[in-house]
Amino acid sequence: MQKRHHVIRDVGQSMLAAVRSELSAQKSKAKAFLATPTVEFLRKNQPCAVLYLYDLRPFIRINSGEKWELEEEIVDEDGETYVVRYGRPLEMQLKYLLTASAEELADEHEILALAMKTFLESPRLSREQLVGESFGSSDGLAISTDTDFTLDTCSKVFGGFDSGTRLAIGYQVEARLMSGSELGRSKRVRERHIDVFDQLRPPPGSVSARELGMEAKPPRIVAAPAKK
Repeated sequence: MQKRHHVIRDVGQSMLAAVRSELSAQKSKAKAFLATPTVEFLRKNQPCAVLYLYDLRPFIRINSGEKWELEEEIVDEDGETYVVRYGRPLEMQLKYLLTASAEELADEHEILALAMKTFLESPRLSREQLVGESFGSSDGLAISTDTDFTLDTCSKVFGGFDSGTRLAIGYQVEARLMSGSELGRSKRVRERHIDVFDQLRPPPGSVSARELGMEAKPPRIVAAPAKK
């Protein structure tokens, strides 16, 4: 069963897993974390790359072809198929920053570039790359560079940790927080197929008309009267 309320956590963990995979593939000694990049955390864990969710913007949107209520087809324990209706999901724009830390500034820049390479080469994570149980079987995760992330944004974020501005880059992701509350359900009616056949020539394997005592008499053939 999907754990719909885990979506924010699962988005972060999926991005983190992608960064860790890239660092490992490049044989980097740096570790990757999803954490608050305070001065103390960065100092204790360097060399490292850190993802941090610093902003969340909810909104409502109806995609083309969607109804206000979302519908999902499920099969119960008895094999019956139902269409379940759920309330409108909440769309979310998640904004992350990515930064790095190392003793040497050059090493810090190299780690940051490697982490950035993750989303440069994989701007969309496939279902196989997603972590957690909040995603559907056909879901993916598009990750784009946040062009609104500026030096001023960076200063405000790190200023909240009583830290000076650090080199960082912003990313944004859209995700859905699905409602788990049912608004109703209806049973799916399967199509019925009715065969129509000649009683005198029943289909193979069926009970014959003679066995049912319903055999029709053969038609009487009447010849035309002879001409005199």
